[in-house]
Formats: sequence, C-alpha cells, structure tokens
Amino acid sequence: MADQRYVYTTHETEARPRKMGNIESIINEYAQEGWRLSETLQRDGTTVGLVFERKV
Repeated sequence: MADQRYVYTTHETEARPRKMGNIESIINEYAQEGWRLSETLQRDGTTVGLVFERKV
C-alpha cells in the first residue's frame, strides 16, 4: 500500500443563501489550521457538508 499523503475531515453544515458568511468563516477557521477545502457535499441542492484535506 502506498504511503498516505493526506488526512481528511468533514464538517456538517446546512447552508442557506443568508448564511453564506457562516460557511466562509468555517472554511477560514479550517484554513488557519492547515486544512484545504477539498469538496462540498450536497443534498437536494443544499450544501450539507464540507470535506477538508491536509498533508500528513
């Protein structure tokens, strides 16, 4: 098996248009800890989760 190069974590959220500032602050908090937004998880057109990655 190859060496693992990244670790992942998720953050559950329910974004609504009026709360996009909240999403931005969450992303910025993770970024300060070295995490990079990798993907968003959606259900019925609503963002319900964020996937972050960072190098090991």
